[in-house]
Amino acid sequence: MKFHLISLGCAKNTADSELVAADLSKRGLVWVSSPDEADLIMINTCGFIKDAKEESLRTIMRVLALKEERPELRVAAFGCMVKRYHDEIAKEIPEIDILFEFFSGCELDSLLAKVTETPAPRKTGLNTWVASARRFTPPHIGFLKVAEGCSNRCAYCAIPNIRGPFHSRPLAEVLRDAESLAATGAREINVVAQDTTRFGTDHGGACQLPALAEKLGAIPGIEWVRLHYLHPARLTTELIDTLFRLPKVVPYFDIPFQHASDRMLALMNRQTDRHHIVSLLGHIRRTFRKATIRTTFIVGFPGETEDDFQQLIEFVQAHPIDRVGAFPYSSEEGTPATKIRPRISKQEKTRRLDELMTLQQVLSADRNQKQVGTLHHAIVDDIESGIAHARLPGDAWEVDNTVTVPVSSRVTPGDIIKIRILSADAYDFTAEAAE
Repeated sequence: MKFHLISLGCAKNTADSELVAADLSKRGLVWVSSPDEADLIMINTCGFIKDAKEESLRTIMRVLALKEERPELRVAAFGCMVKRYHDEIAKEIPEIDILFEFFSGCELDSLLAKVTETPAPRKTGLNTWVASARRFTPPHIGFLKVAEGCSNRCAYCAIPNIRGPFHSRPLAEVLRDAESLAATGAREINVVAQDTTRFGTDHGGACQLPALAEKLGAIPGIEWVRLHYLHPARLTTELIDTLFRLPKVVPYFDIPFQHASDRMLALMNRQTDRHHIVSLLGHIRRTFRKATIRTTFIVGFPGETEDDFQQLIEFVQAHPIDRVGAFPYSSEEGTPATKIRPRISKQEKTRRLDELMTLQQVLSADRNQKQVGTLHHAIVDDIESGIAHARLPGDAWEVDNTVTVPVSSRVTPGDIIKIRILSADAYDFTAEAAE
């Protein structure tokens, strides 16, 4: 049986999809790169915010259109949106052959029993996977999920309701996955979880993220370790120094602030305040000369006044941040934010988002211009007609800036090369190879 898996949503979903695809391959199913060739199409859905849910539904309907042409095609959907709306989806879209919330060995056994006459026996559990070809990232990039769920209970977020409370994966198990990623060619490991600063703390001890990062750097073949989603409430200067002085950890500080008004941070239940955020930024800038700071902001959260929003604008002006993602608030049922008043109109949320991102574009272009003439190492993602598309240590794959640089025929994707920045705009760089 030939199968294809469509992975939607966040990097954590990408890691899940790799696991499922690897497990199905171990069971004897054959991966195909095109849905048109598949006997079974699986969709890993996202149910985080309205736009993500709409994308998941559009994808399901597009796949079901293939099923109308090929009635023998089997369609399975799983993931966050299915977990959140299982009964509604089963009732409204009965054309889906198989619905399950999150993957486990038992659920995949059941799935295979429904779509094959003689399912292959399980060879290994789903807690880890053996080295095999990966489907959702280039070979030199690996996503390593270190925990499941979340216990932060931010007022706007449905993840705890969908995925349950935070629980760390065992360190030894995570390291086995990292070794498998390295065996399939990964040179850059992206550590992901809903809150990586909690890793290991749910077992009654200190944060195990430093121990993990150090062990990842010791795995042969891994050159860059990138840490994502460092919650500011649990981030201290001591933890920052311990993590980012490790030689393989790139100076990429992914810290989702979400706002800069103390009143809004309290309404959002972010468990931090502006003073702490400013102190973190100051320490990073003083201590790590090559630091790249990434954050996200939410505008139009219920109760956000014009004064709250202007505090955010003034914060961004006073403390320029290298990479910013901003989003209008999305109301999600079952979250405390739905009870907060007053609500902000869609038009006003759009205006605030435009104002913030217009300012950020100017600030980002200014910060990037200061890189012109400087030397860096960059990892090559792909090459077309002698031009490499690469990234600096401070840029995550498919999220941040890229570098275009002419390269020799000896350079291949996954190589880390030395470059000199020639020009820059708000989002990208051009460069030349440096000796």
